[in-house]
Amino acid sequence: MIAPNSLSDFEGCWGLTRTIRDARAGQVVQADGLAYLRLAEDGLVYDEEVVLRIPGQAKMTGTRRYLWRANGDGVAVFFDDGRYFHHLNLGVPQTSDHHDCAPDSYDAVYDFSNWPRWSVRWIVSGPRKSYEMDTEYVLR
Repeated sequence: MIAPNSLSDFEGCWGLTRTIRDARAGQVVQADGLAYLRLAEDGLVYDEEVVLRIPGQAKMTGTRRYLWRANGDGVAVFFDDGRYFHHLNLGVPQTSDHHDCAPDSYDAVYDFSNWPRWSVRWIVSGPRKSYEMDTEYVLR
């Protein structure tokens, strides 16, 4: 398989590494941890727990939750409160989408070309934000 073709291809435990290059703060933040994509009634629940290493600070734990739902030829990703976040296409080696959260702008590029290794790059800009976040996933 060159790229994931269905929502169920993501089900499982993924090791992740993340680098956040924050131009506004002038620092690089590193993180690693696990992302669990578990079957739910209407799709998958994405639960993430990472250890963040911010220069000059003690290590800290970060968590996220998203809802992933099959949607046409792809996956619709929602915040844990049900608000729509973005869409990713399946069956292709690379896909991108845009999310506005005024006054900030979020652009994502998913890369599935080394499936089942995959990555996502977020480029975030706005009056108070300017960072790139790269996350790589490996099936455990």
